[in-house]
Amino acid sequence: MAPKSPFINRIALIYRIWFLYFEPVAAIGGTYLCTFNPDRFLSGTLPLPAYLSLATSPGPSVPITPLLRMMLVNIAALYALFAIIEGVVLRLTKEKSVWLAVLAAMLVCDMGHIYAVFEIGPERMWQVGAWNSDEWINYGTLTFGAALRAAFLLGVGRP
Repeated sequence: MAPKSPFINRIALIYRIWFLYFEPVAAIGGTYLCTFNPDRFLSGTLPLPAYLSLATSPGPSVPITPLLRMMLVNIAALYALFAIIEGVVLRLTKEKSVWLAVLAAMLVCDMGHIYAVFEIGPERMWQVGAWNSDEWINYGTLTFGAALRAAFLLGVGRP
């Protein structure tokens, strides 16, 4: 029996599309929204009831305090990091250990995102049929990406 290679010879198409193209572009989009359109970012990432409870009247808009602005800039920096790690680092290597480490770290991050949404609106997470389009895009892609990372780490579709 041949020894296992420390390199990944073939990466399934779904993984290549998601990890090398879709997610880096989406992360750059998140960077942009956090920095230049924070209210749109918040309306797209907070569960709708939580967002509406924070919004000021007459329209749905969350006041961007200096503390919230600082947190949004930090989130933007993290999204930029995700884009670079997936869009650049994973393209530069076929080393299995690097891919596994990067995707494991990002899966931990996914779990943190899912927990944060659950923490602020636990009942909303289970009301999948009531999700608006923003919630479907945010939570749907988050959950799908986490599932893909878990599948990759478990060896599904890779040598």
